Amino acid sequence: MSPDRAPGGHPLDDPFGTALRGRQGAFARSHGTAIAYLRDVSVFYAHPVELGDAAYADLAALAGPGGTVGLRERRTPLPDGWELLESFEMVQYTGEQLSTSHDAGLVELGEPDVPEMTELVRLTDPGPFLPRTVELGRYLGYRDPADGRLLGMAGERARPPGWTEISAVCVHPDARGRGLATRLVRAVGAGIVDRSDRPFLHTSAGNPARRLYEGLGFHLRSSVTLDIVRVPRGRPEKEI
Repeated sequence: MSPDRAPGGHPLDDPFGTALRGRQGAFARSHGTAIAYLRDVSVFYAHPVELGDAAYADLAALAGPGGTVGLRERRTPLPDGWELLESFEMVQYTGEQLSTSHDAGLVELGEPDVPEMTELVRLTDPGPFLPRTVELGRYLGYRDPADGRLLGMAGERARPPGWTEISAVCVHPDARGRGLATRLVRAVGAGIVDRSDRPFLHTSAGNPARRLYEGLGFHLRSSVTLDIVRVPRGRPEKEI
């Protein structure tokens, strides 16, 4: 948990921080108050709510010169030399009411499938997916019965206490309109519920897929501003 989070606060208020300081500690790298996933696993950082000089210094050390960081609900000006690249609203949904179901028509995906998964992500842009993202949880896919092409996938990302995030929900343009996204979300959710966790997910405020998630029973929990910022370039430092 970030140092200034209130004891007993909800783990989804700081989902990546509580995941990295808990069940996903094996994927964490940290410096002072800043913590992030390993560079080839995921792009997400966690930081204190109140960002002062020391917290910004910790983030800069963790990201490295010229690195990019996502800041949730930034309340203070960026230090000199930092650059704001993009801002958008990130919404968080909880899925306690999701109707889950196992699906024998889907296949489990793993390391050998990463090149195909990466290409599907490149084509559909559901969000960041890196070479080792698949290690964060269980990923399911749908392959074309005729030629074996990967036409859809979804999986698990952050795992804060009691919760597992559904992520990388994407369907190839050739296969849209068949209900594949619904099948994938329900099946990934089934695996989460089997472990006695509850599903949740993130998306951007303007994503049309929000209608799908709400129709499946996801409930809007929060909306936060995410600033993508670049750390100043400077003398090369040892990566953390």
